[in-house]
Amino acid sequence: MKSLSNLLLVSLSIAVAAPAAARPRAPVAAWPGVSDVLLNLAVAAPVAATPVAAWPNDSEQPGSVLVFPKFIRGTFADLLNPVTPAGSPRSTARTELEISVRCPDGATCAAKQPVTLRAHWVCPGCTEASFDLTTTVGGSLYFNPEGVTAIGGVVSASVFPSNATTTIPVPPCPRGYLIVWATDGSGNAIKFDGLIGDAVLRDGSTGQEYSSARSYNAISIQAGDGVVNTGDPTDLNGDGALDFDGSEYQMVAGRIFGTVRYENPGATVTGLVDLIFGVVQTDLTLLTLDVASNRPNPITSVGLNFFTTGEDLNDAGTSFYCWSEQRLTDINAGFTEQRMGRKGLVESYFAEQAGAPVTLLGIVETKEGLTSLFNVPPPGVFFLFRDYSYSLSHDGNPVVTKFLP
Repeated sequence: MKSLSNLLLVSLSIAVAAPAAARPRAPVAAWPGVSDVLLNLAVAAPVAATPVAAWPNDSEQPGSVLVFPKFIRGTFADLLNPVTPAGSPRSTARTELEISVRCPDGATCAAKQPVTLRAHWVCPGCTEASFDLTTTVGGSLYFNPEGVTAIGGVVSASVFPSNATTTIPVPPCPRGYLIVWATDGSGNAIKFDGLIGDAVLRDGSTGQEYSSARSYNAISIQAGDGVVNTGDPTDLNGDGALDFDGSEYQMVAGRIFGTVRYENPGATVTGLVDLIFGVVQTDLTLLTLDVASNRPNPITSVGLNFFTTGEDLNDAGTSFYCWSEQRLTDINAGFTEQRMGRKGLVESYFAEQAGAPVTLLGIVETKEGLTSLFNVPPPGVFFLFRDYSYSLSHDGNPVVTKFLP
């Protein structure tokens, strides 16, 4: 019996080991968030024959499209920047948008090769204004929403800082988002996965804008699997839209996740000037790319789950047309540190237009400061000391999206 059992063990070992040994090790597709150790585990032959699903989009890699979730109109006299020739403080824009270009992987680029871009300011209510931008491979472009005009054939930025050489209209709203994509110079969208970007928001209290600033990275979106070569047109169906369908451009997710700092009304300190210290305000900015510019759009409805520090669930919801910025306490007056704890998780569980899922992107911004009861600063006015911002995360479940300029 012992010899028989040994024979069975040998037979079983051969049956298991032989297919693995005979199977060559195939390269494994990169998948964000999964370690190489897990990806290289041996699997049974039928599973290995099935291709690994591609991640729909990687917002940390250069793309053919950039989305800047927020801009703010306005200027201020900046005491920290060089003065004008007249000796007065320079007028500086509250928002500075920056785009840099690298040669896409696998492509060959000439020195200082021109790169043309089409951009759209997108406002709440879905109104928009479009314009073109130019830069070069290896170049960096910076501009702001205060406009660039051409007077007597000379292009001149209205407000510092800007090195744009094309005219830029003022957005038709005080706040919104910006979407930018690569073109062939004639307005046709193309594949050029070499764009990265970021934004700086200098949005301090009135008279103190120079004392604080925050920033975020633009969301990049790569060309889709149906567009093979750098420079090829992306409008495969000829509808004039940016289709984030996996073919023209990679798809984008429809759910967001993030940590939020819950708001704090602060504590009053009485004295010569009664002040309320420790005031915390948090804004949640959300947007969708499912937009038909300058046309009637359906409302985007979003379901949100907010969790306390101790993991207790508080559900809420919001809705908007194309873009929205809301204080947490405007979404729910109870979203304060006293009720929810200092920090907690926010996640969306749906984003829909007329019952159909849509994309959802956004950022979180937190401001810390004080207010006064009277005198200086004016009563009830928030006085910003410091601030910070960051992008929201997303899951790997994409939705088909159409942005119609």
